[in-house]
Amino acid sequence: MTLSGSLDISVQGLGAQSERMKVHANNIANVNTPYYERKIPVLAENYQVSFQDVIASMRKGIITTGVSYGPGGTLMAGVVADKTPGKRIYEPGHPEADKDGYVTLSNVNPMTDMADAFNTSRVFEANLAVIGVVKNMANKALEIGRGS
Repeated sequence: MTLSGSLDISVQGLGAQSERMKVHANNIANVNTPYYERKIPVLAENYQVSFQDVIASMRKGIITTGVSYGPGGTLMAGVVADKTPGKRIYEPGHPEADKDGYVTLSNVNPMTDMADAFNTSRVFEANLAVIGVVKNMANKALEIGRGS
């Protein structure tokens, strides 16, 4: 893998974690919103198959179909709704009460989303650290190239 390939994967990771953090922040912001369903971010592996990879494999006599040539990082695949039912409370005077006088509260557990946000922050920091390592490796390669 090239240095730029390593950077690309880390940059994709930063983007995915940034999107993931937005989902958790939105969940926490809506903890007191009646009828709000918690969203769960879904990450997926991003396979990148370049034309150069295909040609290089064919030159080696390897011809495959439907097989990924290698991971290209992580991407945010989307979000799914948490179908856990929220707590129902009896408040007949509430503007959002149903015909029986009940209001369904949000199903967001703020501790769960805070823990997930903390984990997301740590993964973001790890991707930043990888970028720093790649930067240092590139600088060392340049120093070697100069003969220092």
